[in-house]
This record gives sequence, structure tokens and C-alpha cells, in this order.
Amino acid sequence: MGPIRALVRRSRLRRQIFAGFSRRRNPFLPTRYPIAMQVLMANHRYFPAPGGTERGVQVLAENLVGRGHHVTVLTQQELEVPDEEWIHGVRVVRIPIRRVAGVRVPSAYLRRLRSMDADLFHLNGNRIWCADFYFPVASIFGWPQVLTGHGFYQYAVHPRAWDRWYFERYFPRVVRAFDAYACRTEYERDQLVRWGVPLPRLEVIPDGVALEEFASSPLPPSEVRARWALSTPRIAVYAGGFFENKRVDRLVEAFAPVRDRWGLVLLGRDVPTSPYSAAYCAAQAQRYGVSVRILGAVARPEVIASFLAADAIVSASEYEGFGLTILEALAAGRPFVAWRTGAIPELAATGGGVVVDSVREFTEGLTRLEEDGVREEMGRRGREASKDWSTDVMVTKQLNLYRRVLSD
Repeated sequence: MGPIRALVRRSRLRRQIFAGFSRRRNPFLPTRYPIAMQVLMANHRYFPAPGGTERGVQVLAENLVGRGHHVTVLTQQELEVPDEEWIHGVRVVRIPIRRVAGVRVPSAYLRRLRSMDADLFHLNGNRIWCADFYFPVASIFGWPQVLTGHGFYQYAVHPRAWDRWYFERYFPRVVRAFDAYACRTEYERDQLVRWGVPLPRLEVIPDGVALEEFASSPLPPSEVRARWALSTPRIAVYAGGFFENKRVDRLVEAFAPVRDRWGLVLLGRDVPTSPYSAAYCAAQAQRYGVSVRILGAVARPEVIASFLAADAIVSASEYEGFGLTILEALAAGRPFVAWRTGAIPELAATGGGVVVDSVREFTEGLTRLEEDGVREEMGRRGREASKDWSTDVMVTKQLNLYRRVLSD
């Protein structure tokens, strides 16, 4: 699309949006919103695929539909899942992915994008197929476009020469083709500024948490704790899986000095190829004498019930794009102890938890939570602060960014 055609298209879009017209009807939409946007999103995977980015995109998409907008998500095929379907009012289109020399290559990705009409395109990710096959042609598309990179995983965890070139040189250039970049954390924004991305192009829009999910437990907390069968007086819960960056091994090590007072419940998918797999962490717990229950991947209601039954929520990740489980700890009214990464410093500033930089500090954080009234006070502060991190607040900020981009 040439620059003149793109300009004409943008002008036409603005007239339609601000005049209150919508070109396509979504049968799932409520009728109380007179102005509807058509938002096209791309993400490497989507529900029912697990993962923090996947859940964040799903929450945003479904809440946009709930406010009267049309949302299509373009993503990759999943086993035993339709290639096209409606999920809670969101149109989901899945395309085949094939591996070529270890690289995931999407089939007809750009052709599918060109065939879709949208008022705004929101791309999620970097160093992943949906982003890297779009970046070279981003300036060709005429639609307003927003990018959310979701952090810099490879740069933080595997900083090889290729990763450093990608993030320090290539990525800041491609960001300039987008009208705005929605950062999930202050750290992400500051890192982009250090790489030379203009500050006015960046806006911090943290992930949001569905407060109503944590208003009450799906199961009695006493029943949940009884299932864990841990004899320690206090129990902490970790949720997130055994991926390399999650460093569950550091959790086990930090619990060793307080093993007579704290037990540990581990939730999430096992990754046998990870150096910190469930089997490795179980053997480590046995060596240290730490009481651990490894429950693996569980349904969402059990995750919520586990949070509400816990004395604390913990994380030892060396890198997080955001750290959604710690935000969920605030909503559950449970104190947390977590490594300094992602949004953890911002969440700790609410008074709802403790941020640490070493195994020793982590153990000290657990000890601090044993003091009279500390857990209750941190839980109260966290729950109160979580209102400012709700899904509703997040969606409002995202919509305001969309409207600003469309009106520029």
C-alpha cells in the first residue's frame, strides 16, 4: 500500500470511527456502545494454549468485545482446535506453522493480514514468528499499528551476539514503524529508551487482574490445605511451571533454612528439558529436606483456590516480562516474596510484598512474614492496591492509547 493510499485510508477510518459507524457486525456484541472499533491482533499462540502472554492477549481481547468492539486474533494452529472459531465473542483465526531449520515459519501470514479489514492492528511479541515476519514490512501496511513486545526474554536469559544485535540495534529501528509501543512495565520502557526509542512513542500499560476471580475461593481453604498434606505451619504457593527462567531450584534452596516452618506447593507445567525440571527440583528438595508438593498443571479454579489457601505467594524467576502471578497475589490478598524482575519492584512498592536479589534475602523475606500481623497487613495493602491494577483499568488505558493513535 502506497503512502497516498494509506493516508486516504486513515482519513476514512477516522471519519467512520468518530462519526460512530461500524463496518462489520459481531453477533456477540452488546448494543449499548455506539462507537465500535475493529481491532486485529496477532500473537504467537492463543487460548487454549497456556502462558502469560497468551492469557494477557485473551483478557484484553475479551474485554474489548465486552465494551462493544470487534476483535480478531490471528495466531498459530493448535492440535484438536478449529482453525477458525468464536471464543467469548472474539474471532480467532489460526494458520499453519512449519519448522524450517529450527525456525517457525507461518504459512500465508502476510496474505491473511492483507485480507483482513481493521481500524487498528495490535502486534504482540518479539523474537517470535508473528513479529519477526511482520517487522520487515510493517511500514507497508497502511493501518494504525500498536506494538507490545512483552519484554526481552532472549536478551535477558540467553544474551548471545545475535540477541544483542537484535535488541540493541534492529528492534529499536522497527519500533519506529509503529504508532505506539505499549510497555508492560517501567523497566521495559526504560530499556527501550536506553536503546534509543523516543520516549513519546512509549506508554506503560501494565497487565490487569480480574479482581472478581479472587473475591471468593472455589474450594474451602482448609480442604485445599488438607489435600497438600504438608505438616509445616506455613505454606507458600508458586505457580508458573518449570521453565528455565523460572528458577524453581532457587525457591527450594531459599526454603532450606526455614524448612521446619515453611512448606512449598509448586503449580505449573513440567519442562523435562529444562535444567530446573520438576524431577530436578524434587531431588533438590529431598536433599535439603524441604517439604514440597508438585501438583503440575492444574485447572484455573484450583490455581485460584491454592492462592487463597496459601500463606504467601513466591517466585524466583530470573526474568519475567511482567510477573502476572504476583499481581494475582495482590488480588488474592496474599503477601509475596519474589526476585527483582519485570513488574515485581512496582508491585512491591504497594506494600503488598517483598522484592529480593539473592537466596539469602529470599529466606529473610520468608522469616519476615512470620512476624505477628505482617502477612495480614501486606495482604490488606496488596488487595487495596490491586484495584489500580484491575483488568478494567488496563483495558481503559489500552483503549485510550488506541484512540490517541487513531486521532493522530
